[in-house]
Amino acid sequence: MQQQKKSQPPSVLNRTRSLGKQQQQKPQQQQQPQQIQQQPKQGFTQLPSQKLTNIKTVDPFSDKSKQKTNSFAYVYNAGGIPCRVNHGCNTMKLQWNQGVEIGHLPYDPLMATCFEGLIEEAHPYCFIATNAIKDMLNEQNAQEKVIPILAKLVWPLRTALSSQNDKVFMSSLEILKLLSNTIGSHLNGHLKNLLVPLSKRMDKKNQKEIIQDVLRQIQDNGGPETLKLIKAAIPTYTNM
Repeated sequence: MQQQKKSQPPSVLNRTRSLGKQQQQKPQQQQQPQQIQQQPKQGFTQLPSQKLTNIKTVDPFSDKSKQKTNSFAYVYNAGGIPCRVNHGCNTMKLQWNQGVEIGHLPYDPLMATCFEGLIEEAHPYCFIATNAIKDMLNEQNAQEKVIPILAKLVWPLRTALSSQNDKVFMSSLEILKLLSNTIGSHLNGHLKNLLVPLSKRMDKKNQKEIIQDVLRQIQDNGGPETLKLIKAAIPTYTNM
């Protein structure tokens, strides 16, 4: 007798067929290659020459919106000062833009803006403000241009002389001496305001002699009445 094949129940057959269809329809998952984490490239974050100097440098990528619209830094970044720093191998020089003649520059408001920049501590603003003033004061016709705007120069100069930063003070003291050489006795009317911050520095041994030399130069430029003005503000001053 032939053995009869056992037939599976319909429920089992249906279940097997449905599983087969699901396996056929299920997409094969592709194995994604492992991503290799690349190490960030490390480059120079500052110039090698900056390791040899203590100059406080401004960040050129900083938010310029934080700068005051009346500040020297804002005016310089906006192109209002027609000069730049020429970085040499060992020294830095101020280079005026091509075609600029210092004697033909409008000292008002350019010089007043540079005097406001004397208070700047970050490079290159402090360097540019100081050296631009020197170049303008050393011009042959500087006196006739400076005297009409002298009132605009005195208060920024006094503010810089009152700075707690020694570098700012010494630069401003040098500008005061040069200003006296340029305008002579015309500085006497404003001398009282400029001598107040100097009197507060006379107790520093490393600065006293330098201040005395500047005061002697101011006295020689200002005439006989200058001695009384200096002695009134700084009783310890001697012209010997």
